[in-house]
Amino acid sequence: MEGESTDSERKENGVTEVQTVTGGNKPLHRFLAGQPRYIGIAIMFFGCNELMLGLPLIRETIMTSVRLYTPFWQGALFMICGSLSIHTHSYPSKKLVTVCLAMYIVTILGGCFTLIFRLIAITDISGMLYYTFDDDGDDAYVRLAQLKITEAVLYTSTIVVIILLICLCCFAKRSLKSSNTQVIMRQVLMVTDTETE
Repeated sequence: MEGESTDSERKENGVTEVQTVTGGNKPLHRFLAGQPRYIGIAIMFFGCNELMLGLPLIRETIMTSVRLYTPFWQGALFMICGSLSIHTHSYPSKKLVTVCLAMYIVTILGGCFTLIFRLIAITDISGMLYYTFDDDGDDAYVRLAQLKITEAVLYTSTIVVIILLICLCCFAKRSLKSSNTQVIMRQVLMVTDTETE
């Protein structure tokens, strides 16, 4: 501490120090304002829904969304996004928010692909239903109707998750955008004694 001077020494030498700090750094509170923990929990529930409804679809021989293993990788993406959101809410940092934003975008793109593929599968199943007649609870008709409802539920849940992820993307982008850059202005003024002149 030899090079530093105390306040009393500065006053004796006539040096006045003014320090001003304006602006902020990365406003991560904007991401936390979107409540990513609760949205992450909801997204994890939708991921479990994808995985659980995808398991019975494996045995089907007709074209469903399982042909490309969509419920499994889509459910895994939902689970990863949900757990990242929960973790980032607990320990916010710029790196975690950036990782979350990247995963959100990848999951949204995967969700758009899933929506297209599931729409094709629903249309295929609807065409089969049209040509299958309901003869007092025909097993083929009931099975096709159940498959169509299952695909419709998965389609709707994917739409809901995409909307939630778009909201989280907006919050993450706003939090990563700098507000005013941090400026530290330091002035050292010499005080002259006017009475001695």
